[in-house]
Amino acid sequence: MSGTTWWKRVAVIGFALGVASGVVGTAHARAAGHSVGVRLVEAVSPATTSGKSVTAWCPSGTKLYSAGGAVRDASGQVAIDAVRPLPDLSGVVVSARSFGATSPWVVLARAVCARGNPVLVRPDGFGAAQVAVKEDSVSCAVPGSLTGLGGEVVGSDPADPAALYGLVPDAGLTTATAKAAGPADAPWAVEAWAICDPAKAGLLVREVAKVDMSGSFEQTVTATCADGYQYTGGGASAYGNGTDSLTVAVAWLPDPDSGTMTAIGTKGASPWGIEAYAICSKG
Repeated sequence: MSGTTWWKRVAVIGFALGVASGVVGTAHARAAGHSVGVRLVEAVSPATTSGKSVTAWCPSGTKLYSAGGAVRDASGQVAIDAVRPLPDLSGVVVSARSFGATSPWVVLARAVCARGNPVLVRPDGFGAAQVAVKEDSVSCAVPGSLTGLGGEVVGSDPADPAALYGLVPDAGLTTATAKAAGPADAPWAVEAWAICDPAKAGLLVREVAKVDMSGSFEQTVTATCADGYQYTGGGASAYGNGTDSLTVAVAWLPDPDSGTMTAIGTKGASPWGIEAYAICSKG
């Protein structure tokens, strides 16, 4: 299957993303008013027409508990292919690739950081079966301790690319699943990461917000932590009746200030929907 044929089935994020710092190529951190001790760090790449990555670093003395990312692109020819926690949980790398963008675009990384002792769990290897939609899951050693997750597409041909469309924490907050879509005739793979804090087992809940399937070009949904809970992490995923509706790029925008995870996506060729997940900690 040619890259052009597959790419016609995929629409990607082209929304106007507001960056709080207002400065491209810088990072900033702020204390989250909704959740004491949690800090949100944003980093924005330079604006170019080629694929790129940006790293959001946690402040000294804190570790990464969850992450998110998005692209700012007017061409509709860019998608995120990695939200990758650093091995020592000092931050997160978000990368995106261009499939023909002719105007400069940027990629945003968001890191949710706090003091504590989270651990990073990843699978032993990649699955590279030649199918159009793939997913990979990994679980925390202690049930109920999942605070955040990440995912990455690997081995994707730049001329016939794959992209992430879902980062999903399970209802029991033990297992992280990364979902991606791409060409069925190429050996690309997807990998998931789980960020786990055994000290939070039994204190975490998952809130879900979902929109109905439709033919809308763009959909947005926000999952919100209940009063008395602080935002710890989250994810989002597109869903639908057919493969085309699953091949949808998603923006993951955590905001500990408001205790929310906002998901933004654009449609494939079939009716589709989007859902967001907020992982919230009691106290």
